[in-house]
Amino acid sequence: MYAFVIFILILGIDITFSQTIRTTYICPEGFKSIGRKCYYFSKQSTMWTDSHFYCQILNSTLLVFNSLREQHLLKGFITQDNHATVDDAERWIDGIYDWQEEKWKWGSNGRHIADNTFTRRNKGDQFRWNCIALNGAQNNKWIANRCTEKKPFICETETNVFVEFKLYNKKKRKFNITKCSSGEILEDYEKRRCIRLLGRTENEPESLTMDDPKKLLSKKRNHDGWVCPSHMISLANRCYFFSTTEATFMDAHFECRKNDSKLAMVKTKMQDYNLRIFLNNFIERHDRWIGGIYDWRTTKWRWAMTSQPLTYRGFNSAVLKRRQPESLVWNSIYMDPKLDNQWNAANQMEKKHFICQVRAKGVKSLGRKKRKRADATITILKAKKRELINRV
Repeated sequence: MYAFVIFILILGIDITFSQTIRTTYICPEGFKSIGRKCYYFSKQSTMWTDSHFYCQILNSTLLVFNSLREQHLLKGFITQDNHATVDDAERWIDGIYDWQEEKWKWGSNGRHIADNTFTRRNKGDQFRWNCIALNGAQNNKWIANRCTEKKPFICETETNVFVEFKLYNKKKRKFNITKCSSGEILEDYEKRRCIRLLGRTENEPESLTMDDPKKLLSKKRNHDGWVCPSHMISLANRCYFFSTTEATFMDAHFECRKNDSKLAMVKTKMQDYNLRIFLNNFIERHDRWIGGIYDWRTTKWRWAMTSQPLTYRGFNSAVLKRRQPESLVWNSIYMDPKLDNQWNAANQMEKKHFICQVRAKGVKSLGRKKRKRADATITILKAKKRELINRV
């Protein structure tokens, strides 16, 4: 008897609402969607370093394999009926050999490549300045070639995920969740559905329009000081590491990345001024690499980490006047003590000291604490700019 009553009740339920979720993975123009990532297959051939920075211009990186699944997906795409758009050429990916550590690394983040057959077989000083390419003619097998060789390359970036969530009212009409924030006048059943979906309660105001995003942004906090890692020096709100050894520009880049920092990016006149004061007066005088690099294709100076053009230039006025654009190929920026640490340019293969940089962390003191009297102080007088910059 009870079973019969339950059966009748179930038959009596009218399922009014149903829902559908549609997920779309969207890639930037020129990129191809494979799995849940986007890939760009270049038609032009460049050296590995130029490929590295070209991908950054496209807001991407040279291809990094994070899993075997990703590697199999990409190989499958290239080898299965896609030769009309992707040929079987050798193509640069992000791997480069660190001859000092005798390890293969991903160039964009400095992390070691997981141990595999390729990394075990290809070790030794003969692989100095070698980078990794995929050999399309051999089922996209990894190969090591000189980084200065010109090849096509593969960039990758994350997809933009577009999720469309719709609710349908079978008795009345189709209902879309976006209507909750549209500002339109809602019917009672629509208000109830929006209350459930947006987490509102019946006691809250009836207005279901979304809050202004600007009001949700956290207010800027005032900091009482700045904290740097123990091996770095604080200048204003930035932390700097001044190397005691010399390295090529590329090796300096990886040394900074290894310590979760980057080659210094001097973006304002004040930042340059503070840095030069310190270099001229409180530290050994050496040529020091910072993160600027010359892009010979566009004849512009860019920051190597972001590929953004320089908005501030600290070059000595005479440096670029006596240099022709073709002589700046493979040049990067260094701070020159012979020019009061104004900027100069040199070939990336030259060995120099270097400056790493991270942003300092702001700290807020709790309560008023009496400060301990300083053992010593350094006072920088506000004199003429030239007098202030010159070495004491």
